[in-house]
Amino acid sequence: MEKKLSVEGMTCQHCVKRVTKIIEKTPGVSDVRVSLENREAVFSCNGTDTNVGEIVRAINDFGFIAAEKA
Repeated sequence: MEKKLSVEGMTCQHCVKRVTKIIEKTPGVSDVRVSLENREAVFSCNGTDTNVGEIVRAINDFGFIAAEKA
């Protein structure tokens, strides 16, 4: 299952790497793609082990503004 998040506040490739690492360390997540240009993160998850709300909180706790896209 593919999930999309909007991510505001990224200004450089270092920010992209940080958001990517936050998402990648979540159980059940694979194929993480973070775009500075589109201000979004797209990733695959198995649905049962992945808590998207926790990913959003972790990104927000780091200082970015993330939200799940419909």
